[in-house]
Amino acid sequence: MSRRRAVMILEDEVLVAFDLAGIVEDEGCEVVGPYHDVPEALAALEDCVPDLAILDVNLGSNTSEPVAQKLETMKVPFAFVTGYSSGKAKVPARFPEAPCLPKPVQPREIVRLMRDELERSDSDG
Repeated sequence: MSRRRAVMILEDEVLVAFDLAGIVEDEGCEVVGPYHDVPEALAALEDCVPDLAILDVNLGSNTSEPVAQKLETMKVPFAFVTGYSSGKAKVPARFPEAPCLPKPVQPREIVRLMRDELERSDSDG
């Protein structure tokens, strides 16, 4: 029996985090979090290595960039979600190729993103 894939969620809006967690669970994956701030997410990464992470770009007065940097060093794929409709314009410059979805995120978009990123990481790894 194969293990369930683990997807980390970093999102400061509680309702959005709840929706994302439901989508992840409906796809048969384990939810890591959801976490609502950078220190919380970084601490969690000391104890677990998710298969994928979904990161809100802006977390109040901070960004998720430190978590993205840590995930990059761990070779964990990640994607951004943003409240800005321009999407790519708000992705940290260090990660121009990272997938980014504008909010409100449609469930089918998250499912497609999860499948694509997990499949890509399977073929890379």
